[in-house]
This record gives sequence, structure tokens and C-alpha cells, in this order.
Amino acid sequence: MRHSSVQLNRLAVTTSLVLIGIALCLPDFLNQLTLPILLLSVFIIGIPHGAIDHIMATELYGLKNSLKDHLLFYASYLFIMLIIAVLWIYAPVAGMTLFLLISIYHFGQADMEDFLNSSAPSYLWYILRGVLIIGLIVFSSPTTTYPIISEAMRMDLMAFEDFMPDASLSVLILLSLYAAFTLWGIFKKHFKQNLRFVADSTLLAGLIIITGPLIGFAVYFALWHSIGHVNEMKEFFESKRKSLSFVEFYKKATPFTLVSLFGLLMLYGINQFLQLEGEFITLMFILISVLTLPHLFIADKMYREV
Repeated sequence: MRHSSVQLNRLAVTTSLVLIGIALCLPDFLNQLTLPILLLSVFIIGIPHGAIDHIMATELYGLKNSLKDHLLFYASYLFIMLIIAVLWIYAPVAGMTLFLLISIYHFGQADMEDFLNSSAPSYLWYILRGVLIIGLIVFSSPTTTYPIISEAMRMDLMAFEDFMPDASLSVLILLSLYAAFTLWGIFKKHFKQNLRFVADSTLLAGLIIITGPLIGFAVYFALWHSIGHVNEMKEFFESKRKSLSFVEFYKKATPFTLVSLFGLLMLYGINQFLQLEGEFITLMFILISVLTLPHLFIADKMYREV
């Protein structure tokens, strides 16, 4: 079974339904949980899920345990990160645009691997799924997301709001198009299990819309995307007759997770020293964007081989 994170597993379903229930009954209480849930999602599993890319690259690209091959990997990985970081510094609008495009493809690919039959147009579904996720995160609560996005892009909030389309209409269009394409996909037999795909999509969309974009993103990032990626890596290692338990994963992931956390603290310190206007959540998303592109290359290679 490929990419088990997108299945309606008990943890994802239970967590999502509990949070949806709290959002409907105790919205003020849920608001107080937003930052803790977001931080736990990003730092407990979000960042660690890409922190063994160096080990994955060794398996995927047949790198030898030599200084030359290690230097080649780290230099390439860091160079890509540097390009993204420079883009954020000198062209933040381009940085945000690239981040959103990368996220659309990466999330869509990771989610749809387990759903699609071999005859389905995979890249179309990668984009459709990714656009649904990113679109709902951006438009489901503009009072939450627009300040973060405009701040990251160093744009005036009012000017950014004037530039963006109507949020409610955008959500309606996204859901309508996704529903229409889903019906088309069912008719064309694109999915391995139609009901599971519809239920998964419905739960995910409801989670983001009802609990809000930050909690919705946090739960998706942790329970759909990151844990699913770890499971996929586990299956990849098993195909190579090697093991990767969750304990082994965290042992291997700890060094680079700590490096990432140190990078975030450095970014926050520079931000405070230069008295820039960036807030912690904005900086955290910029860090994620810097890490995402090199990680995407590793993940894309893995999905093509498993």
C-alpha cells in the first residue's frame, strides 16, 4: 500500500473530528490552541520528516560513503537552499510565488500517490489536489492568512487585500471545481477506491475551513503529509531489505532537525536585531519554504522508484 498517510486512518480522523467539534462548540478555546498545535506539528514531525534526506539520497542516487559524494550532496542541497533564501531577501514576491507552486506540486504528489490508478493523469491530479489544499489555506480565513503572506512578501496589507480576489467566492470555486473533477475521475475510474478518496477530500476540506487555516495546515502537515512521508520512506527501505522504525527515524533525523531549529532561531534573532517587521509564524513559514525545494527533489525521486 503506497503512502498510507492519505488513508482515513484513525489518528487523522479522530484528531480532525475532535478539532472540528471544538471549533464548532468552543471556538475561543480552539484559538488559544492554534500556536501550540502549529508548533508541535512543524517541530515534532514536520521538519524531521525531511531531516534524513541525506540518507535517502544515498539510497536513491547510489552515493558512496566517501568524502567526495558527501560533499557533493551537501553542497547541492545547501546551494538550493541558499538560492531560495536569497530570493526571499531580494525578491520576496517571487519567493512566495515559488513556495506556493512548490507546495502545490509536493503536497499534491504525496497525497495522490496512493489514490490513483496507473491509467490516471497523475500530474493533473497532483495539481488539483495541491491547489485545493493551498487554495483553502490561503482563502478560508483571509483575516488570518493575508497578514502572514503580505508580511512575508513585504507588501502593504491593504494593497495586498485589494490585489487578491474575493475569498469566499474563491473557496466556492475551488470546492466546485474539485468536486466536478472528482466526479469526472470517478467516471473515468482514476481512483483505486472512490469512497475513500471522496471521504478523505471531504474531511481535509472541512478541517481547513472549519478549524481555520493554521490549525488545518498543522494537522494536514503532520497527520497527512509528514507521517505519510515517513511511512513511505519506511516502505522504501523495506524494499531495499533494510529497516526504518519510527525510533530509528527520529535518531537519524535529530541532527538536522536541530540544525533547522537553530536556523529558525538565527533568523528570528537577525529579524529582531535589524528591527524588521517579520513575526515568528511568518519566519517559520519562510524557513519551511527554504527547506522544501531540495526536499522535493528527494521526495520526487523516491515516489518514482517505490
